[in-house]
Amino acid sequence: MKLISILFSGLLLAISASAASAQNYYVCDNGDDNNNGRSETSPFRSYEKAMDTFDKMSAGDNILFCRGGKFEITERKWIANSRCNAEKPCAIQSYGDESLDKPMLISNGETAINFQNSGSSKPDGGYIVRDLMIISNASRHSGIAMYNDVDDLLIENVHIEGFSVGIHAAGANSPEQGSNQANDRIIVRNSTIINNAHQGWLGGCNDCLIHNNTFENNGFKGPILYHNIYISSPTKSQDFKNSNIKFSNNIIKHSTRVDGICQGASLVVHGIIRNLEIVDNSIIEDKGKAGSACWGIAVDPGNNLNESFIGLTIKRNTVRNVGGLGIGCASCKDVLIADNIIIDESDIIRNAIAVPNKPEDSLKSENVTIRNNKIINNHQLGVGIMLGGQNRFSATGNDISLSSTDSRAACIRGLDANLKIDVSKNTCNSHTSVSIIDESLLTDEIPVEENTQPEVILAEPELDTTPLYSRPVVSVSDVVVADETTTDSETTSNIISTDRGTATDTTTEEISSSSSSGTSGSSSGTSSTGTVDSMLEDEMIDSTSRSAMLSASVQESASMIDQSIISDISDPIASEPVTTRSSESISSYQARSVTVNEVTNVIENDIPVEESQCRVFARGRCMMR
Repeated sequence: MKLISILFSGLLLAISASAASAQNYYVCDNGDDNNNGRSETSPFRSYEKAMDTFDKMSAGDNILFCRGGKFEITERKWIANSRCNAEKPCAIQSYGDESLDKPMLISNGETAINFQNSGSSKPDGGYIVRDLMIISNASRHSGIAMYNDVDDLLIENVHIEGFSVGIHAAGANSPEQGSNQANDRIIVRNSTIINNAHQGWLGGCNDCLIHNNTFENNGFKGPILYHNIYISSPTKSQDFKNSNIKFSNNIIKHSTRVDGICQGASLVVHGIIRNLEIVDNSIIEDKGKAGSACWGIAVDPGNNLNESFIGLTIKRNTVRNVGGLGIGCASCKDVLIADNIIIDESDIIRNAIAVPNKPEDSLKSENVTIRNNKIINNHQLGVGIMLGGQNRFSATGNDISLSSTDSRAACIRGLDANLKIDVSKNTCNSHTSVSIIDESLLTDEIPVEENTQPEVILAEPELDTTPLYSRPVVSVSDVVVADETTTDSETTSNIISTDRGTATDTTTEEISSSSSSGTSGSSSGTSSTGTVDSMLEDEMIDSTSRSAMLSASVQESASMIDQSIISDISDPIASEPVTTRSSESISSYQARSVTVNEVTNVIENDIPVEESQCRVFARGRCMMR
C-alpha cells in the first residue's frame, strides 16, 4: 500500500500549499445570494448558489458554509470543476465559531453533494468535503456521490445520515480518452455514516482509504440485500476491476436491522478486486440480536460475473456477536487471515472462519494462510475454522475455544483438499459461558471461576513474540471479555443491513432507470448520458412488489439453510486423527447467492505470562495480554 500513502501525503501537502492563495466563497443562512460571497460580511445564502459557484471557481478556491447554519437543498445539483486538481484542490467545508455545530445541509431526498460531469466519462477531481453534517428527511439517493471518473477526493469529519446510500462510489458512462471509468484515490476518514436505508458505503475505487469512521445502523430497508459496507466494482464488466483498497480502524455495528435483529452481513465485498486490506476494524452486534444471515466479513462472489479476489488481507479485526459466519472468503487467492478476534456470546456463529464460505467461481481459493486468530464459539455445532475447496491451506497458531460438547462441533474441520490438513500447531479449548463487560470497570484482577471441564489441546501453538493487538479481553472458563471499544446500548435508529449472496448495487439500479429513458448506464460502462441521480431516483420502485420479492427470497434462503444444516448433521465423516474432538463433516454454512437481476428487481500465540500481567487468564494460561 505504499502507493496509497504517497498519493495521500501528496494530496495533504497540496491542501496546505494552496490555502494561502485560495479565494473563499462564504455561505450563511443570514446571507443573500445577491452578495458577492467573497467575505464573511457578504455571504451567499443558499446551497444552490454555493453549488453553482463551485463549478466556476479557480483551482484552490473554497466554498465555506457557516457553523451553526442550516441549508435546505431544494434543487438537484451535480458539480464538476476541471480546474481543480490534486495539487490545488477545491473544498466544500465550514467556517466560523468552532463551538457551534457544523453546518447542516438538509435534503428532502436529493443527493446532497453530487460529483459528476455530464456526458461521456472523463476524469475530474481534486475535491475536499470536510466538517459538514449532511442529513436527509427521505431515504433516497446519496449523501455524497461520485460518478463518471472522479479522482482525488477527500471526505473528512463529515456526518451523513438518512439517505438511501451514505457514500456512493458509482460507475461511469462510456469513456473519453484518458478516462479509466473508475474513481481513483478516494479518502474517507474520521466520519460518521449512520441510518441510511440501503448501504452506508456502496461501490468501488482504486488506491482508496476508508479509515477511522463509524458505520452504524445502515441497511435497514430489508434483510440480506443491504449492508453497512458493500464494496463492489461499480462497472459490471469482466474487464473492469478495482484495486488497492484499504478499509481500516472503522467501527461497524448494527447492520441490516430488521425487526430489531441484524439480518444481513455488515461488510461485504463482491466483484473483481485486487489488493484489498480489511484491518483493525470492530464489527459489533448486540448479544442475541443477530440472525443467521448476519455475517461479519464476507469477501465472495455475488454478482453476475466471474469474480475473484487476489491479494486479500484480513487482520486484527474484532468480530463480535454476528450470526452464521464471522469471517470468510471464496474465489480468493493470496490470502492472509490473521490476528483477528471472533467472539460469540450467544449461539449464532456456526463457522467463525470459513474458506471457501460460498460456492466459488472459476478461481478456486488458493495460497490461504489462517494464523494467530482467537475464537470463542458458543454454537452447539460450532466450528472454529472450516476449510474446504480444491487447494490445501495453512492454519497455525490459532487459539479456539468451544462451549459445545457435541461431537459434531470442532475447533478446526477440513473438507475436500483440506480433509487431512495439519492442525497440530493450533490450540483447542473449552468454556462454559461468555460475557463481555466494560473494561473500565475492571479491578486490577479479573475473577475467574475454576473450570471443571478438561482442557482440550491439539498441540502447543508456536510462540509469537509480536505484541498482541489490543482487543477485547477474553478469559475462558466462565469466559469474561473486557471490551475496550464498548458499544453504546442505545441505537441511533431501527436500522439494518444484510448479505448472504449479493448486495444491492444502486449503481445498477440507477443505470437501469436511465436506460429505460433512452440511455444506458454504468453497469455496462457503455452509456454516454447516464447519471447517478437518475439511477438513484428510480432506486425506489414500487415498495409493495419489492417487499413481496424480498420476502420470497428470504424464505427460500432460510429453507435452503435449514436443509443444509439437517443434511450436515445426518452425514458425519470419520474424525481427523490429530484432534481430540470428533471431526464429523459439517459442510460450511451456505445459502443461494442472490443475483444482481434479483437485486434490481427487489430494489436496488499464546505467551507465558504471570496472571497479574494478563488481561484474560484462565486455567493456568494467558488467553490475552
